[in-house]
Amino acid sequence: MATLDDNNHNGQPLRGAIVGFGNAAIHAHLPAWQTSERFTIEAVVEPVAERAAAVSRFLPDARLYSSIEELLAGNPRLDFIDICTPPCHHVELALGACHSGLHVFCEKPLAASMESFLQIQQTAAESDQVVFTVNNWKYAPLWLTTAELVHNGEIGPVHSICLNVLRPPNSGGGASDWRKCRELSWGGILIDHGWHNLYVVLTLMQKQPLVVSAKMESPNGLGPCCEETVDLTVLFSEAEARLHLTWRASCRRNFGVIRGERGVIQVNDDHLILERQNRAPLRYDFPEALSAGSHHPEWMKPVIDNFHEEINRIQERGLNLTEARWCTQLIEAAYRSNREASRPIEILKTEAVAFPSCAAATALKQLPGR
Repeated sequence: MATLDDNNHNGQPLRGAIVGFGNAAIHAHLPAWQTSERFTIEAVVEPVAERAAAVSRFLPDARLYSSIEELLAGNPRLDFIDICTPPCHHVELALGACHSGLHVFCEKPLAASMESFLQIQQTAAESDQVVFTVNNWKYAPLWLTTAELVHNGEIGPVHSICLNVLRPPNSGGGASDWRKCRELSWGGILIDHGWHNLYVVLTLMQKQPLVVSAKMESPNGLGPCCEETVDLTVLFSEAEARLHLTWRASCRRNFGVIRGERGVIQVNDDHLILERQNRAPLRYDFPEALSAGSHHPEWMKPVIDNFHEEINRIQERGLNLTEARWCTQLIEAAYRSNREASRPIEILKTEAVAFPSCAAATALKQLPGR
């Protein structure tokens, strides 16, 4: 199988630097890097003294830098950076890494506008670097099983997907609660949970979205602030998906229903119920609810494995970036729809952008006990 970098690294782990040593880095990314034989973290960029002090506890041998400029000026022998900063820094850091000959592993969202995304895409292509977004939710065991059932035709062609994400106020936002500041976060719950649920929907549908409409609610009296409730509809050629996302709930819960021509899948946070015509319902239970916690380190192994695949295998390169393009395009259209009184926004077809293939079957084989 054709490879790009295997011979260059002589089987040695790829060397990386974490940029931003907050909760996502410590509780989600770092456990995956430390248990992988394919990667090693040799440096950390963290300007905040309190978080920089934590580096020695978790990565005692890592070099510590106060800025990305200091890191790059030190001429480190690195292969990639892992961007764990608030969203406002993602584009600049991704572009700088590509220009410096480094691959990019980036927390979502990669970009909030198609203009920024296309700039990243072009720079990645010109520099021959991988830019990879951490789309980890589709590797939750519940979503892997759902994708397997859908793609095996258990409920026939999908006609509708309805997903609900309930979170109480003050959910998420990292160590500094940056999600409440639009300049740092780029948006509210649509940027946060919306990004995750959109790529889950696209993974299940495997079809191009055609039309988007959205209605959003922000804190009263705060003007164009971070939206706290979103009702989003995405139309496909013969199906529709509806998302209800809120930071105003009294509890944490994920639930929904996927309806097909011959059956239904009920999604109930920590279990699925498959209902088909003339058959007894089947229940699938999972050890952790989708709403349990915020970091989910156990979902990260297939994510970093796929990052490694894109770096080393020509035929895998760009699949994740295509998925990030769809998320960026849909979110940008949703914000536009909300500004224009929920007017449906058409998603233009682009022959140059193929829909990414489903990785569920590969990921299922990597889960323990399967």
